[in-house]
Amino acid sequence: MQLDELKAELHAAGFPAFTARQVFQWVYHKNNQDPASWSNVAKAGRERLAALYGLAPRPILERRGDAGGTRKFLIGLADNHRIETVLIPEKGHYTFCLSSQAGCALACAFCATGAMGFRRNLSAGEIVSQVLTLKKELGDYAGRINLVFMGMGEPLLNYENLARALRIVCAEDGLNVSPRHVTVSTAGILAGLDRLEHDFPLVKIAFSLNAPDPLLRSELMPISRREGLVGLLDYFRAHERRQRITFEYVLLAGINDSPAQARQLARLIHGIPAKINLIPYNPNPRLPFRRPDEAGIEKFRSVLLEKGLTVVTRWSKGEDIRSACGQLAVLTEDC
Repeated sequence: MQLDELKAELHAAGFPAFTARQVFQWVYHKNNQDPASWSNVAKAGRERLAALYGLAPRPILERRGDAGGTRKFLIGLADNHRIETVLIPEKGHYTFCLSSQAGCALACAFCATGAMGFRRNLSAGEIVSQVLTLKKELGDYAGRINLVFMGMGEPLLNYENLARALRIVCAEDGLNVSPRHVTVSTAGILAGLDRLEHDFPLVKIAFSLNAPDPLLRSELMPISRREGLVGLLDYFRAHERRQRITFEYVLLAGINDSPAQARQLARLIHGIPAKINLIPYNPNPRLPFRRPDEAGIEKFRSVLLEKGLTVVTRWSKGEDIRSACGQLAVLTEDC
């Protein structure tokens, strides 16, 4: 719930006017969801609040960590679906990789989440709950946190719940995360992009490109048959924004990683203020793709640099615990 909504509901239920703000302070600022311990709320009020609302974050069913400090969490939802969320240590900050759906309907050929299919959208509460859970893992840490919607699902196909969650995440009364530290990754849902940029102009956009031409992209990413690449790139060119678009490009050996394709990619995105994240493919035994060797990755990167583009090779963290880019999936029969 948004603060104004909670104020109205609690007022109608006979609570003092300041109770809603107290709830937000405990739940979000202090990350304490146990009303019994809310010392500045009367006992009778605490009991009523506990009866009225589900306040506890969703439970962690399993956790895995690697030597570099990346941690992946399997989260149980109330209807027995499950999602994964990832905590990644970075230089000077932490990144939370968040899911927006249980599964994914887009069926991108190289993505494990797509292979599990679509279960359902997450509620705004289930999205925010992931942030609260990961913040608890950090204890008293009060430094910078980046939130990236790059976990399970296509965020812009769950826009209403994504937007409601972002308002809590970015509100001063909520989690107070700067929208400049939030990135929404999308395969390209044009109507959702337009709404996101209108509603949250400071939130960063990462666009999953993954191919230097529309035909190959439609083979790798079926959504491209409906949401055409040319139209999406025209949209990016036509709209001024405060930050560059990040183009994410998963490098697949023998498919989209040749120097000629790098030159084609540079021509494709010409005129769009952008940076390119090159993501060497993270292997999955269920999928028939390979990662290029380091020499091939460097050749591809060098061509882009020669064309004057900003390029980062993003070696994904957490690969050995299957928490790297494209590896999140819950493939049990009862998920």
